[in-house]
Order: sequence, then structure tokens, then C-alpha cells
Amino acid sequence: MNIRIWHVFVLLIILILAGCGYREGVIQPAPKSYLWFTGNTNNALVYIDDITPFNLSPYERDANTGESKPRSDLIHYQLAPGKHTIIVKKGDRIVVNRVLILGEGITTEIEIP
Repeated sequence: MNIRIWHVFVLLIILILAGCGYREGVIQPAPKSYLWFTGNTNNALVYIDDITPFNLSPYERDANTGESKPRSDLIHYQLAPGKHTIIVKKGDRIVVNRVLILGEGITTEIEIP
């Protein structure tokens, strides 16, 4: 084998091996979108796609003290970007029924009448 070809071959091997570790340690955060519920959230029950519905009552009982305190998780509700069906009910009445396409890093306000 010609010495020049040998050098090219060794150089290619080194480049391939060096390129294998290039992505190692790169952290890409999971994409996130947010819903922000505003308006009259008292006794509102939210259904998002097929997940378990949750209550938007603005207060919750503290497990330690038993006192009512404002819920901090109502400011933003985190979702994966994409198409989502949002239904908000108060009692048996549907007050919000929307299909949203959420972009990555976008916060969408849902006003509840």
C-alpha cells in the first residue's frame, strides 16, 4: 500500500472516531407548550384530550395546615406541542370547546366565561 494512501486511510479513521462522540452530552429539552386559564375558574372542570379531567378551583386545602391557599399550577398548564381538544365544563354545561394547535414554547390563553 502506498504511504500516501495509508495516511489518508488513517486520517479517515480518526475523523470517523472523533465524529462518533460529537453528539455525546448534547441535551435537548423536551418540547413544551402551555395553557393559561383565566376568567371565572370556580368549579370549572377541564378535559384535555383523553387525560383525566382536573378542577380549576382557584383554591386548594393545604394538607399540613388545612387552610385554603391559592393554587399556583393554574398560571400555566404544561402540554406537549401539537393538536389538542380542550373542553371546560361547569356542572353539566360545556362553556369552552376548542381544538387548538399549540406551537413549541407558546402559551395560549383560555378564557372561561
